[in-house]
Parts: sequence; C-alpha cells; structure tokens
Amino acid sequence: MSDFQVRNIDQVTQFGEISLDFRKMELCRRGHPVEITLREFKVLKFLVSRPKIVVSRQRLISSAWPKRKRSSYRTVDNCIAKLRQKIESNPDCPVFIRTVHGVGYKFVPQEDSDRDGRVLLSGGTEAS
Repeated sequence: MSDFQVRNIDQVTQFGEISLDFRKMELCRRGHPVEITLREFKVLKFLVSRPKIVVSRQRLISSAWPKRKRSSYRTVDNCIAKLRQKIESNPDCPVFIRTVHGVGYKFVPQEDSDRDGRVLLSGGTEAS
C-alpha cells in the first residue's frame, strides 16, 4: 500500500464546517463547494487519513508531488497556507492543520461532546 492510499477512511469525512468527499474530490464548507487544486486535495487527504500523526514536509513531498517535480519545504508550507485559507475559520490560528515546528504538520480533527458527555471525533468514533 502506498503512502497516498488511505486505510480505513470513509468516503466522506466531516470536520467542523468542512465536508471532504474523497471519491468526488470535493471540498465543501457550510454546504458550499470550495475550489481545491489536485495537489491541495492530495495533501489534505494524506493528512486527514493520519489524524493526530505528525507528517514531515519530506513525506508530504513524497506523497503529493511527482518525482520529476520534487519541491522544496517552502512549497509545502505554501500549499498548507492555501489549505488553511480554505478550511480554517481563522487561518492565522489553525485548529485542523497544526504546525509541528521543525518537523512538519498534523491534522487534528475537531472534537465534539455528545449529550452523554462522551467525546466524539468527527466521523462519530468515540475517543477513549
């Protein structure tokens, strides 16, 4: 299985105001479609499929950029900045895509409490 293939992830994932349909390659915010490039989609899918796991810039480059067009860490940073503009309520204070200084980035799904007081991760799975 390659790095870009997703393990045990739903076809549609929701977090906060965002809905991400992996089959249709669609990103929606509050039910409205948001334009997203193929590269941005690959990076977001890679991060979302590995919640709370720190992913290095080099690993993102290997997963989302073709070998013949390998990019710099700055290119990854620019792609993340564009994604934050599209998915974060306040891109200057990101909730979903967090920077791990000196290493890379990690996706942190928004946690919500249900009526019983249990913590639920987006997608309805219960946190321990």
